Amino acid sequence: MRPRLNLKKLSWLILSVYLLLTCYGHSYERQVASEPASHHRLQPATETVAQQNQRETQDNQNEGVNPSLKEENAVEIWSRAGVGQYTWEHILGASLEPRLGGVWSYGRKTEGNVTFTFRMGPGVVPDKVPTEVENLLLVLNGRAPDKAEFARTWLDYLDAFPRLRDVALMLIGSEQCDNEWVLPYMASRGGPLRFLFVVYDTLRVDDAEIYQWPLGVATYRGFPVVDSAKLNPRASRPYRCNFMGTIYPNSSRETLLRVIEKHNLGDYCYVKTRGSWMPSETEETRLAYERILAQSDLTLNPVGMNTESYRIYEACSYGSVPVIEDMKTPGTCASKPLRLLKQYRAPFIFVRDWNQLPKILDKESRKTPQEISKRREDLLKWYKNFRAELKQEFLKTIHGSFFPT
Repeated sequence: MRPRLNLKKLSWLILSVYLLLTCYGHSYERQVASEPASHHRLQPATETVAQQNQRETQDNQNEGVNPSLKEENAVEIWSRAGVGQYTWEHILGASLEPRLGGVWSYGRKTEGNVTFTFRMGPGVVPDKVPTEVENLLLVLNGRAPDKAEFARTWLDYLDAFPRLRDVALMLIGSEQCDNEWVLPYMASRGGPLRFLFVVYDTLRVDDAEIYQWPLGVATYRGFPVVDSAKLNPRASRPYRCNFMGTIYPNSSRETLLRVIEKHNLGDYCYVKTRGSWMPSETEETRLAYERILAQSDLTLNPVGMNTESYRIYEACSYGSVPVIEDMKTPGTCASKPLRLLKQYRAPFIFVRDWNQLPKILDKESRKTPQEISKRREDLLKWYKNFRAELKQEFLKTIHGSFFPT
């Protein structure tokens, strides 16, 4: 690991300022998109760090965790990005509870012979996390330059943990796949990172040291883990399709809206648009969004800054088939987008031009109720299996890198 002890004071100053901004300021732009909304309304701390550690020790005793096993095969996951919560709750199937009055959320889960401890939220900073950590997966946001700078500060601070042995990174990458800044931190280049899970179709993925990871749902807006067993895939749905989203000037979303209006598709599709992006949702708007997903056969997914969007995974959660604009967005991402989803044979509808939509919907109108319900069941099953397979890939990568036999 490269020595950066001379940067510690500067790193801590940057982290301290960032924590104050996160806890008490809401004017930062898309950082909100990387953390659950509940973390922005901090309550006075009701539990000190010492009390937190004592409670964790008691939790271990109550659940029969072998202390020696915990020491030898324990992995801390420290998350400052929403994809961490998606991984923890939606892929690993683990739960969370608030700690320190909401400064962070905490969870623990044992998989095989490895015990994972998960912490997320604005309180995840060096003076609040366990300094004796040995095996660590950091989850950070590198989507924009200021977020990448914060991520670098965290990585530069790793030397401050005296017992740290193995470390890896899960990163929301740049939507243009401009992630070159992280490469010097990889072990193959002399850095500390054993491996990297990265969101979006970067060309650097090699499935040996750098792996692609899904964006997932918008946990920062409170999107839940949906129990597919409680859905009725055979019930008819009132909307043939839906589109709910922001209309950006000179984008394909404008084309989509024109097609919808020209062909009167709003007669049987639910359409609700807005002129600017909104980072947060009220409970009312979130529930309304989920209700429309559950009432639609198809969910339209025009590209934004990247082809991959939260909406894809949210639609899958409710069995609403994503109709995806299969177009590469500006930047250095792979020429064929959505590589990971295609690798897992996602049962989606891909379009190159939204002018194809009327024909697609006409074809939909000719399907029998049995065909539509069967497709819905297949989508729900695929999404469940997709997450299960990612869980196994996650565990295999952790085992192979942190605990090789």
